[in-house]
Amino acid sequence: MIRQSLTFILTVLISVISGCTTTSLDVKKNYVDIDDVSRILNKNKLALNYSVNNKNKEYFISTLLKEEYEFDIEFNDNGKKLNNNLLDSNLSFFCNSYIEDQKNKINSWLYKESNRHEDILVIYSEEFEAQALALKKNYPNSKFYFVNNNNYENFVTGVIGVDTSIKRFNELQKNDKSISILNTPREKKDFERIYFLTDYVVGKTLVPIFRNYLIDTEFYSTIDILLGVSSLKELNDFENIIIPVPEYFFTNLSTKKIITNLREELNQGLIEDLILAETIYQNNLFGVSAKFNSGNAKINRGQCINRDLSLLKVSLNS
Repeated sequence: MIRQSLTFILTVLISVISGCTTTSLDVKKNYVDIDDVSRILNKNKLALNYSVNNKNKEYFISTLLKEEYEFDIEFNDNGKKLNNNLLDSNLSFFCNSYIEDQKNKINSWLYKESNRHEDILVIYSEEFEAQALALKKNYPNSKFYFVNNNNYENFVTGVIGVDTSIKRFNELQKNDKSISILNTPREKKDFERIYFLTDYVVGKTLVPIFRNYLIDTEFYSTIDILLGVSSLKELNDFENIIIPVPEYFFTNLSTKKIITNLREELNQGLIEDLILAETIYQNNLFGVSAKFNSGNAKINRGQCINRDLSLLKVSLNS
């Protein structure tokens, strides 16, 4: 078996860390982030050994080469293993994967009041059927709707109860086409919130149709529904949907002139989180709060990292 090893001694590409480097934290902020790694390391070299696929190797190398510190990285079968899908990986130090933390955040928020479960509609597609069934088992009073066809307009009108109103309007219009009738279908309001369990392809069409009929209803989803976004302008299709992500992530994205797509940006951000966690653990910098791309967290010795996620309403101004 060929042993893959990449050792980077940064002598030409970036500056060698000098004796003036310090481990002290910026007193103006109460957290550490990826920009603090070079100061935290001081004279120590960051040592990494991971077993990952080629794409995830690229994320590691890209992150490491843009920073100003010494590191030694190896990729081999004996290294720490990461799930190929980084969104579903706990990244060695975190208690849960990013997606699992998002699910937990939404569930705890939506179902925190035991007497309001019937106010929630869960709209799910085939890929998320297992997740929907688990929710249905725990919260049977919510209403669950499976998206099983591509006629999204009919699906939406049927779910919210305006299909009967539209049918009645069409019948009246057929009786006398010379009469102009203004029709404003009224939805049945036995719900207040909708939880979307769909991917981007389904969500980008479905969410705007729901929003067209429902003005005051709250929409929720994990970031799964945004993973096909290739430009920030495409977030317009998901205006006002509530996602459990830190606001600064989208703020940082908005400063970039070019992004490949949201999945790529998230994967790169998660590897930055992993490298920051490695730095903190390798240097015993416990008791600090860290500003990860995926959410803030307090780092305690002997404990996995729990992200503190907030709920963000998506908008083009995010």
